[in-house]
Amino acid sequence: MPRAFPFETPIAADALIDRREELHRLHLAATDGAHVRLAGPRRYGKTSLLLAHERSLQQTGWRTVHVDFYGVTSLVEVCARIATAYGRLRDTKVRSHLTALGSRLGLTLGTAGIGMTVGPRQAQLSQESALTAAAELLDLPLRLFERDRVSTLVVFDEFQDLLSAGSTLDGLLRSHVQYHGDAATYIYAGSQPSMMRRLFTDRERPLYGQAEPLELFPLPLDEVLVELSDRFAALGRDPGEALEPLVVATAGHPQRTMLLAHLLHRELELRESGGTALGRSESSHLDSQDAGDGAPAADDRPDGLALADALVDLALTQTSEAHHANWDQLSSGKKAVLAALADGIRPTGSRATERSGLTRGALQSALRDVAREGQHVSRIVTGPAPAGHWRFVDPLFASWVSRRGQRG
Repeated sequence: MPRAFPFETPIAADALIDRREELHRLHLAATDGAHVRLAGPRRYGKTSLLLAHERSLQQTGWRTVHVDFYGVTSLVEVCARIATAYGRLRDTKVRSHLTALGSRLGLTLGTAGIGMTVGPRQAQLSQESALTAAAELLDLPLRLFERDRVSTLVVFDEFQDLLSAGSTLDGLLRSHVQYHGDAATYIYAGSQPSMMRRLFTDRERPLYGQAEPLELFPLPLDEVLVELSDRFAALGRDPGEALEPLVVATAGHPQRTMLLAHLLHRELELRESGGTALGRSESSHLDSQDAGDGAPAADDRPDGLALADALVDLALTQTSEAHHANWDQLSSGKKAVLAALADGIRPTGSRATERSGLTRGALQSALRDVAREGQHVSRIVTGPAPAGHWRFVDPLFASWVSRRGQRG
């Protein structure tokens, strides 16, 4: 049975919360033939939004291709990812083209019929052959349009990783895309907003000015509360007074919203049979169906704000390893800056310098680096918060940083 509140994978189009404006802008861009660069931190719902947009276009006769560049390290791998995406079309002529291309270049077609994979001759594949493959694959939308006059939406997901396979590959891409006209519209999606901005706003980069910007921001809390209330009602569950503080705790983070809603729903289900997921061992938090030893009695189970706090604690337990991993890879300066922000201290002020033992210049440099990366904090430029105020991207990471050293 599918989760009532899926949080581990992209969600279905009909399960999106809000994002109506973003979908409308993507639709307008597609119909106008305008390319878009979509940026937002990881787990912020980019892929779910894109899949919803793709589904909408498919229903109006568009062809859609979704290429995931996450983690690519070579041009050969880039070619394989593109071929795999086109192979999912299950178009016999596309498959024949990919097969012929693979046979010429020493690549093989996957047995599942979903595209080209790197074969045993990868080590022998020359850079010239890889460039030939890339050129032909990038021009597939044009070849398809010439055949059936159907436009293709091409999504390049985790686009910034393309440069890990070659620092000039955005130039290769532009040299083909600029001639596709009505054949294709492109969305360049990335999880590093600052790098995405540089790729398209730096005059020295090939894609300068080549796409309309669209950045994902936190979900509006009022919309989230209404939507989740409706979903709990449809499931026959009453979240009581715990839902609103949980929504506030998510700070509009899409994945964390679904995670905390899932934990609340699971707790309500367990309580129907006299159980609870609270006050138990970590290994049984999510999936056990009975109370077991050590569970609090029914009269002692928290409700309202206390229940919301307990579920946030549970979520922190579930995500603790990831937070530890994020923290451990940070420099001392970045740790000092994030710790100050989590504790409500000016990150480059005297208190921060005193407790970190770092100079103000070192903290300023660390803050610039953290801001440029855009993975942990972002600057709030609109709304009731004062200009220049910083916000953690992941509210659970903010809580973890604030409680560092207090948990076993």
